[in-house]
Amino acid sequence: MGESFSAKGRKEVSEGWKEVDRAFRKSWKEDAAKEEKPDTALPELSAGQEVTVEGAAVKSGTTRPPESYTEDTLLAALENAGAEDFREAGEAGRKGIGTPATRAGIIEKLVKGGFAERRGRQLVPTARGMELIKVLPDTVKSAKLTAEWESALKEVERGERSPEGFLSDISGMVRRMVEECRDAGAQETTALSGPAREEVGKCPRCGRPVYEGKRSFYCSGYRGEPPCGFALWKENPYFKSKRKELTKAVAAALLKDGRVEMEGLYSEKKGKTYDGTVVMEDTGSGYVNFKLEFVGNK
Repeated sequence: MGESFSAKGRKEVSEGWKEVDRAFRKSWKEDAAKEEKPDTALPELSAGQEVTVEGAAVKSGTTRPPESYTEDTLLAALENAGAEDFREAGEAGRKGIGTPATRAGIIEKLVKGGFAERRGRQLVPTARGMELIKVLPDTVKSAKLTAEWESALKEVERGERSPEGFLSDISGMVRRMVEECRDAGAQETTALSGPAREEVGKCPRCGRPVYEGKRSFYCSGYRGEPPCGFALWKENPYFKSKRKELTKAVAAALLKDGRVEMEGLYSEKKGKTYDGTVVMEDTGSGYVNFKLEFVGNK
């Protein structure tokens, strides 16, 4: 009950060239014996039809990861990357990342920078390279950006856009990216600069990992498309008013259960302390709010 089954078959609507081939084979006895076996016929099916299961078997197997790139296949991938993006940008005659003269140099820079390594004929990403893939904004990783810049350069060539305006747009984009990741970029150590990050919990908004930074516990999707703005700031006014710190343990409990029991919470109004449960209220955008559920007073 509740299981889904599938059946496969093939229905030939026209023999095409096989009709001529079959007639030719009939004139040769030895070839007639080699005639291909017919495909399993596609059964007639209708909605709500009941069928009988004649047998079932469990088949074990293992999946295989995609083949790693070789230098030749990676060069081909660079040559054909973003063909659709170039067409959308009005550059149908162009495609690919780099030029025939620069693509081999791009690969060599990846190897020298420690982002990829050669294993026999294969090019395999290193831990440093995998980390770079994770932290780079999607905009930078897409060939669409190259297509857009090529289109803009054509406009400069035709006098439809000023060189200064083009450079200003690029500078503005870089500044925005730096601002978006200012907090996270300098607050963590990764395979790019040191030990790997430790996950504190899952983001309640998008489900991606939350990491600890210098000033906050932030969602790793801060550079996503669209970016996720979730963060638990260590210098949180709510916790400061209770004379408590938003520590890693507190953040982990809030991310796991949405609440954390705390002792010695300070009441500014009464000048006393009490025990209570701090509950996280995330509105889905902007800052995160907190409220109290009491479990006893002191």
